[in-house]
Amino acid sequence: MVFDNFLEELEARVAIEDCLNRFARGVDRQDWALARTLYHDDAIDDHGFFNGPADSFLAHIARMHALQEHSMHFNTNVLIEFTARDRAFVETYVLVLQRFKDRRVTASARYLDRFEKRNGEWKVAYRTLVHGDMVPEPLDGPVRLPEEFVQQKHGMDDPLYTLPRK
Repeated sequence: MVFDNFLEELEARVAIEDCLNRFARGVDRQDWALARTLYHDDAIDDHGFFNGPADSFLAHIARMHALQEHSMHFNTNVLIEFTARDRAFVETYVLVLQRFKDRRVTASARYLDRFEKRNGEWKVAYRTLVHGDMVPEPLDGPVRLPEEFVQQKHGMDDPLYTLPRK
């Protein structure tokens, strides 16, 4: 048993899943400071099309996301395997929906992460993205939702940041 008690393990699991979810929010809202909280300072991210330091990776995808109108990352199955009190191997299934002016893309992938707890914080030390499927679909024109709908924004002008929190 890696942990002394179940509560310690549960706290670690919640911290890791919260970290994964903050990253998804950060990328989908182009809140790069929030997305950066996934990584330790010396972390490496290997996304296939990019392999290097986390800060350089985030700068790279920020340029890519500037061309998108919509982005949603869904973390689904998350399997956390603790190898020590301060280290875990985490496999996360991801479904990604993205929209550009001329196309919509649906993709599936998995994050294979080495999480480490340093200075009391669980963060990624090394990430590998395993690509699954990618399905592009051409769009005939812009997507239009009814005017009265509260609409998602692919930026920090999203209602998440503008609506009051009660």
